[in-house]
Amino acid sequence: MKMQSSKKILAAILSAVLALSVFTGNIIATSAAPFFGDVDGNGSINSTDALYMLQMSVGIIEETQENVYCGDLDLNGSVNSTDALLVLQKSVGLVINLRDFSLNISDTAVTVGGKLKLEAVNFNPRIADNAEIVWASSDINIATVDENGTVHTLKTGKVTLTAKSAANEELAKSISLTVAPLISSVKADKTSITLTQGAKYAQKLTFAPADVLNKTMTWTSSDKSVATVDSNGVIQGRKIGTATITGTTTDGTKKTVSCKVTVTAMNIPYVSQLPKYPTGCEAASCCMLLRYYGYSINIDQMVNIIPRKNLYKKNGKTYGPDINEMFVGDPRYTYTSSTPGYGVFSPAVTKALQKAIDERGGGYTAVRISGCSFDELLGYISNGSPAIVWATYKMQNPTKVNAWYIESTGKYFEYPRGTHVMILSGYSSTTVTTVDPYDNGVLTFDKSKFEDRWELLGKQAVVLVKNK
Repeated sequence: MKMQSSKKILAAILSAVLALSVFTGNIIATSAAPFFGDVDGNGSINSTDALYMLQMSVGIIEETQENVYCGDLDLNGSVNSTDALLVLQKSVGLVINLRDFSLNISDTAVTVGGKLKLEAVNFNPRIADNAEIVWASSDINIATVDENGTVHTLKTGKVTLTAKSAANEELAKSISLTVAPLISSVKADKTSITLTQGAKYAQKLTFAPADVLNKTMTWTSSDKSVATVDSNGVIQGRKIGTATITGTTTDGTKKTVSCKVTVTAMNIPYVSQLPKYPTGCEAASCCMLLRYYGYSINIDQMVNIIPRKNLYKKNGKTYGPDINEMFVGDPRYTYTSSTPGYGVFSPAVTKALQKAIDERGGGYTAVRISGCSFDELLGYISNGSPAIVWATYKMQNPTKVNAWYIESTGKYFEYPRGTHVMILSGYSSTTVTTVDPYDNGVLTFDKSKFEDRWELLGKQAVVLVKNK
């Protein structure tokens, strides 16, 4: 009987709508509508709103995002005849009963002393008159909830928090709340570690009691240039030196852990160019870099991969290849030999490195970073990427040059005698650490002097980058 009555009302409304020429089908709700049901935005809920909504339900007026937001009173995703009837009932003063609602939070956990804000949301219908909510806790010794839904946790345990309709106690929603203990102590697995530059270490923390809820920490470094730490407590060595990493609990207890970090240069597998290749520092440095990344190669193999050509005399002049394209001379001999070995620059070395990598299964790309700034070069070292670099032997100041005419261009070419290639494996605030293949092993030099000699040789450097 009620359903027939509703249909008759709606039919009468539709007849009235079609009879009124002012309703052209072009009327839309505005985003300024002050509350649900007011689809025409005039500041009140009335029969005109019901007429608009009915037209939307039968397709006379097209639904818009604003219309649905204001007019979908039963939360079914569209404006329909049920919504129109609700508005009509509201406009004539009938009481609209609350049918359903939900809570903004599901079952959750909070630490002792923490707060939680509960809210009743998604009232259905949205224009219900008796939408007052009453809050209750099953155990006020564990957690209380006030008239605004604000929860205060007092001690550990579990409690049920309930929201009931003031007009209908059978309409209720509840969540289970676990009140977890605060942190009494936190320990790190190590209080001191040693890392090479670029290496990382993930700290392992033990919290007491074991069932604490909030195990997040804030992390700081006493010197970010030496060692950094991310939000998960992962430490990374950046520069030779020492720093202290400190973590602080965020649950309000402010418990701390600390770890002393000592950062050293990278450990490079050593390859000597002597005695077989007195001018083969490029090949030896390539071997060291490749072995650092796990490739199996010896210096004889690397020498054979780098293309080379001897100097020769023509019309009383000495000619040779472009040093950027191949090794000039024979690496088995010194500068002063009858068939001297001079060297090769970064373009040819980069290609030779890539060939060696590809012959051994790939995985990395040789990248020539020559011309970068000194800070950029050091940035690679900070991230754990050792570099092949061109400087001079033991950072000496060269007084002579090696020279010849480039056979492909006829141009006269000269470069400092004593040029030397090595691995840059680390740096501190004042020094750099290199691995010298001329039977010298690990050497440390003044940072400024190294930078000067590196720039003298054209800022040449090559690194390996892992393929994605």
